[in-house]
Amino acid sequence: MQTIPSPRLELTPISSDDFDLFVESMLTDPRVVEFYHSYKIMTDLEEIRTKAMGDFWAYFEESRKRGYEVWAARIKDNDQFIGWSGLVHSNLSEKYGGPEIQYMLAGDAHGKGYATEMATAIIDYAQNELKLDIVIATVDIPNKGSIRIIEKLGFQFDGQIEAYGSSEMYLYSKTLNP
Repeated sequence: MQTIPSPRLELTPISSDDFDLFVESMLTDPRVVEFYHSYKIMTDLEEIRTKAMGDFWAYFEESRKRGYEVWAARIKDNDQFIGWSGLVHSNLSEKYGGPEIQYMLAGDAHGKGYATEMATAIIDYAQNELKLDIVIATVDIPNKGSIRIIEKLGFQFDGQIEAYGSSEMYLYSKTLNP
């Protein structure tokens, strides 16, 4: 199984078991779904799982067909699943010229630098292994934490767009191999 180098995390291709952990532990956590408005109001786990299969897993699978991957993140010291990050072929990819970096982190792992570490590893992989020219990112305008991460990683602010059913999104891009 291929892994991506990361100081504190083990990043491996996300499996269906990892996806179940994501659904059960993260999509039911209000801290995680704060910016995923439709999940905020859902309480039935099977309903959440069904929705997540279309909202997330289908994109992960389509992205794999295009040579991209989404990686499960576990803390190396204790093997705790804390989230995922990866390159996803989204509806925006064709329009803006590259895959979208996406990530989600468990509520208990917020504020510890893990999201930055995951995203850094994914960007390094995109640049050095996949030899991509550009990666895009979308962030909910109120999501100050993700904005800080994306800007820290050197993404350029491209403007406000409508995406994922919200007009309150920022688009960023990062040129990797000019």
